[in-house]
Amino acid sequence: MGTKGKVLIVEDEATWRKLYQKVLEKEGYRVWAADSLPEALDLLDRHFFHAAVVDIRLVDNQPGNQDGIEVVKRIAQANEGTRVIVITAFGTIRMTRDAFKQYNVFEFTEKQTHDQVRFCRLIEQAVEEAESVAMERRRRGSGLRDLIRGFSPQEIQETLASGGLEELDALFKGLLYEFHPLLPNRQEARLIGREAKPAMVEVCYWSRMSGQPLLVRFGRRREVEAEVRAYDEHPEESRVRLNVRISRHFGGVVYQASDLSWERFDFGKESA
Repeated sequence: MGTKGKVLIVEDEATWRKLYQKVLEKEGYRVWAADSLPEALDLLDRHFFHAAVVDIRLVDNQPGNQDGIEVVKRIAQANEGTRVIVITAFGTIRMTRDAFKQYNVFEFTEKQTHDQVRFCRLIEQAVEEAESVAMERRRRGSGLRDLIRGFSPQEIQETLASGGLEELDALFKGLLYEFHPLLPNRQEARLIGREAKPAMVEVCYWSRMSGQPLLVRFGRRREVEAEVRAYDEHPEESRVRLNVRISRHFGGVVYQASDLSWERFDFGKESA
């Protein structure tokens, strides 16, 4: 049987750490375990993980210790594709959720109310979403290649020299950060052409945070700037512009698409 995905467990208590590892390995996951902040950071530097289970307080006999937060910060900054499940103390989920809102945590669970079935389901959902994120990154790369076909030789050289996909990744992270968690639409991105050349790529997401569909257009900087000017002059009633992001070569626009619905798109399995 093939493995379902790679999971990191960050838990200082050996009993819990071994329990999580045993349960997940039995389910078919490849599991790495760390009992401290340095070990967790080292593993994150050396491996990609679809999901990470992180105890917010890695040393339970030190009430002020919050090394788990540093692990979550590290994942948010450098491991965008990893979905994080945070383990909290009993009765603190609401407070912890507010504190971690900026880090795009996938879900929170209490150690004292551990439910093995729910835990495995959370991991399954987290891995599915991580795989969707990876698929979306590949799709952005494909979209970038399509857009580059419409560039002049000088534009192609400048874009590749500046790290085109990395620039596009950074633009997307800033453009969509406040709408996470997102479910990418599994349908193909749509190319929008002007003068018989691909000018922008259109993709759809479902924002789990706001429970609404988002329409995202990205492309060459000048094309996106033209899109922004056109919207300023003639706003669309069915689409409210939520965000704009411009980088050196690219730009992106996010719309709240009230004329779209969940049923129209293939977002795969809905995550809880």
